[in-house]
Amino acid sequence: MNVRTALIGAIYRKALVITNAAKRSSTVGEIVNLMSVDAQRFMDLTTFLNLLWSAPLQIMLALFFLWQNLGPSVLAGLAVMVMLIPLNAFIAMKTRAYQVEQMQHKDARIKLMNEILNGIKVLKLYAWENSFKDKVLAIRQKELNVLRKTAYLGALSTMAWTSAPFLVALTTFAVYVTVDENNVLDAEKAFVSLSLFNILRFPLNMLPQVISGLVQVLFLFPYLSSHPPCVCSSALCPCLSCFSGQRLTQANPKFPE
Repeated sequence: MNVRTALIGAIYRKALVITNAAKRSSTVGEIVNLMSVDAQRFMDLTTFLNLLWSAPLQIMLALFFLWQNLGPSVLAGLAVMVMLIPLNAFIAMKTRAYQVEQMQHKDARIKLMNEILNGIKVLKLYAWENSFKDKVLAIRQKELNVLRKTAYLGALSTMAWTSAPFLVALTTFAVYVTVDENNVLDAEKAFVSLSLFNILRFPLNMLPQVISGLVQVLFLFPYLSSHPPCVCSSALCPCLSCFSGQRLTQANPKFPE
């Protein structure tokens, strides 16, 4: 919540000090969208950010105990998990590409809606409602197509990683029984192994979602630093590019009236 509040405050302060030239290229709807939707993604990511190191640690510990219980047969289950990594990487790359395309369509739609609302009198006077409605719906349809593709990728990722513990357990048990006739899958080994595989379920399910959220947030960093575009010369500008090249020289800075 603190991250979201700080980010909204930074965007609001930046919107107060940009010049009129920057305001013409960035609408109010875009700024509101940054404060409402994009800032929420930062808050959602911080909740599970520690899984980036704790999830691999849980996976390694579970595999270590499985090795002690089932021996080298665990390598078969590990191979299944390794084969799922390229699939997750592909899904993350496509999700990032769709994220870029979606934000472009979203900005175009918000900018068009802002122009329609500002010129609603002229639009009503010349009866251009249907024409502009078609333009908005066309952009919205492109945005929905991107969202549909993103949902398909999310469903594929969820299916792959939800079935991952089952596939790992099935492969490990099958290899353990068939590799040596002396290996007997009794109740003790089966239930202990299943408990360890259940421990693997949460990190395997959450890790791809955290990676996907991290990819989206990493894309938002350059986007937030350039929206609204900074063409101001004020030392009060809070954007990232001005922070690197300027320093606050005033002891008690105030917003211009």
